[in-house]
Amino acid sequence: MLQDGGLRAWFVVFGSFLVHSFAFAPTEYIFGIFEHHYQILFPDTSISSIAFVGTTGSAVTYLAGFFAGIVADRFGFRITVIVGTLLMTISLILASFSNQVWQLYITQGVLFGIGSALAYYPAIAVPSHYFTKRRGLATGIAVSGVGAGGLILAPLTHKLIEKVGIFWSLRILGLLCFIPSGCEKDTELEMGSVAKEKPSFFDAVKVFKDMQFLSLSMAELTASFAFLVPLYFMQTYAVFIGIPAEKGALILGLSNGASFAGRILLGLISDYFSNAKVLLLCSWCTAFSVLVLWTLSKSFGILMLMGLMFGFFAGGYVSLVPVAVAQSFGTKQMASTIGLMYATGGLGMLGGAPLAGFLLDITKPNISYLPVTLMSGATMTLGALCVTMWFYLDWRAHRMRRVMTADTL
Repeated sequence: MLQDGGLRAWFVVFGSFLVHSFAFAPTEYIFGIFEHHYQILFPDTSISSIAFVGTTGSAVTYLAGFFAGIVADRFGFRITVIVGTLLMTISLILASFSNQVWQLYITQGVLFGIGSALAYYPAIAVPSHYFTKRRGLATGIAVSGVGAGGLILAPLTHKLIEKVGIFWSLRILGLLCFIPSGCEKDTELEMGSVAKEKPSFFDAVKVFKDMQFLSLSMAELTASFAFLVPLYFMQTYAVFIGIPAEKGALILGLSNGASFAGRILLGLISDYFSNAKVLLLCSWCTAFSVLVLWTLSKSFGILMLMGLMFGFFAGGYVSLVPVAVAQSFGTKQMASTIGLMYATGGLGMLGGAPLAGFLLDITKPNISYLPVTLMSGATMTLGALCVTMWFYLDWRAHRMRRVMTADTL
C-alpha cells in the first residue's frame, strides 16, 4: 500500500482526508441537525430561509473555487489550507453569537464557505501530485473524508447540542475544524512544496479554450444542480410514500455509507481499469438511480436500492473527477483548474435544492414529488451526456498522441 508515493505521500492523503471531513459537514452533511434547532431558535423564520444558510455555504465553497485554486497554486497549498481552516473556525465561533438569521448567512454561510474553499481545493488537488499508479485510490481515500466526517460529526454534534446547547456546540465544532492544519504541522505535510507554479488569473482561465475542460465543467454544472436534491428530500419523500421516519433516516444514512464506499472502491477500480470508463459508468448509473429508480420508488425496498445506488456511484463520481482533471490537463496548476471547474458547479448547487422546494410548493395541496424527481433526473442525465462528450474528446486526444508517437518511430 505504501509503495506508489511513499509514506510521506500517504500522510498527505491523510491530511486531505481530514480537510474533507470538516469542509462540508456544517453546511451539508450535518446541517439538518442545525436546521432543526434553528427552527426552534427562530420560529418566525420560514424553513426555506433557514435551509438557505446551508445552501449558501455550499454554493460559496464552489463559487469561490476559481479564487481559492489560483491562491493555492500561487502561494502554496499548505499556507492556503491553514488560512482556510482558520476562517472555518472563526466563522462557526461568530455564528454562535448570532441572534438573527441574516447573521448566519454571513457567518456559517458566506465566511465558512470562503474558508472551506481555501482548504478544500488544495486538499483535493494534492494527492495527484504524489501518486500516478494509485492516483484513483489515493484521491478516493482523501475525498471519503466527507462521508466519514458526516458519519462521526453528526452524532457528535447531536450529543453536544443535548449537553451544552447549540451555541457552545458551534464553538466546539469550530475549534475542531482547525485540526487539519495542526495535523499538517505534526506530520510535516508541506503541501506547498508541490506547488511551484505562480499562475496569474489570466494564465488560469486559458483552460476555458479547451473543449475537454468545457465538457467537464458543463457536467459539473448540471450534476451539481441535482446533487443535493436527493440528500435534502430523500427522507421527506420516504415519509410521503408512507415509510416511517426512522426508516427514511436509515435509507439516508446507508446512502451516505454507500457514498463512502464508492469513493474508495471505485477509485481503486479506476487504477486497474480506465479511469475515464469508470467515471462514465458512474455518471450514467447516478442518473439512472435518480431519473428511473427514484421516480418509480413506491416502497421501502426500491427507495433503499435507489439510495444505495445513488450514494455509491455519486461518491465514485466525486472522487474520479479530480483524477480526470489530472489525466486530461496534468498536475500543473491543478488546484486552479479544479477550482474554475467546480465554480461552475456552484451555480447549480445554489439553484437545485431551492427549485426542488419550489416545485413541491406549486403542487400543493396535492403534493407530488414527480416534478422533483424528473427535474433532478433530467439534469443528472444531461450531466452524463456531458461526461460522455468529455470521454470521446479524451479518447480522441489519446488516439492522436499514439498516432504521433508511432509516426516519430
